[in-house]
Amino acid sequence: MVVRHQGPSLVIHTPAKLNLFLDVLGKRPDGYHSLETVMVSVGLYDSLVFREIESNQTRLNCHRCESRPTFEKQTLPTLPAGPDNLVLRAADLLRKQTGCDQGVEITLVKRIPMQAGMGGGSSDAAATLVGLNQFWGCDLTSEKLHMLAAELGSDVNFFLESPIAAVCRGRGEVIEPVRLSRRFHAVVACPSSGLSTANVFRAWASERQRHASVTSFVSQMQRGTLSQHDIHNALERPARELNGDVARTLDSLRRIANGPVGMSGSGTSCFVLCRTAREAGVIAGRLSFDRSLRVFPVSSRV
Repeated sequence: MVVRHQGPSLVIHTPAKLNLFLDVLGKRPDGYHSLETVMVSVGLYDSLVFREIESNQTRLNCHRCESRPTFEKQTLPTLPAGPDNLVLRAADLLRKQTGCDQGVEITLVKRIPMQAGMGGGSSDAAATLVGLNQFWGCDLTSEKLHMLAAELGSDVNFFLESPIAAVCRGRGEVIEPVRLSRRFHAVVACPSSGLSTANVFRAWASERQRHASVTSFVSQMQRGTLSQHDIHNALERPARELNGDVARTLDSLRRIANGPVGMSGSGTSCFVLCRTAREAGVIAGRLSFDRSLRVFPVSSRV
């Protein structure tokens, strides 16, 4: 997360994530699922601009930046600007916590694909907590911000913590940073259709799944020796069953690339790991001929 002052405004660039490993351990008594996942922060960013206004309201403007302007607008998930948007929910939560009555206009520029398993909404929520805590002079502690983040969603704490990579457990709120010796490169391919996280978890069935070892995965990741055998996402099967674009995208990646291929989060974004940024650029170029995909060569942050 990059925070900058631009005149009287505050600008935050907040990243996407990839789940290189995701295991579902079971359903909890509170209705949520216990997860064990390895997330890597990558250089694809949404931007939020905070500007003071005279009223005591929170005003949200949303703009979508698409890498593929040829997409028909009706095929893309709708960008909500109302109370369901996590930016507004985060702002309202901070107001209730602090009693702040200052007005703010937030401009959200979306580059991270929505309903794609890359954490865009959660990243925006974390940026809103960080930005308004500073913009309004709330001075909430990191511990308090993490408590608010847990109320907003499972991945918000990861983006608030802002590690390069981490093992996340529970609902995602238990974060163990992982030190990487090298930068990761990947190509992300995202079909225009989306998937509801809730629907994917509803379709998940525990009896189908093998539980993989996150310890072994992290060891291979730190050595730089990840193979296709190591990539694991317990939600891939239900995502493929709910949306045929996921299977088609994974098959396309496997046809044109030799590196490990997987799906991030609950889909629909899929990725292939590459050895170098140059290799990622070559693969992204090959995929660019598929007009049904949004393609992003990305690298982990250093």
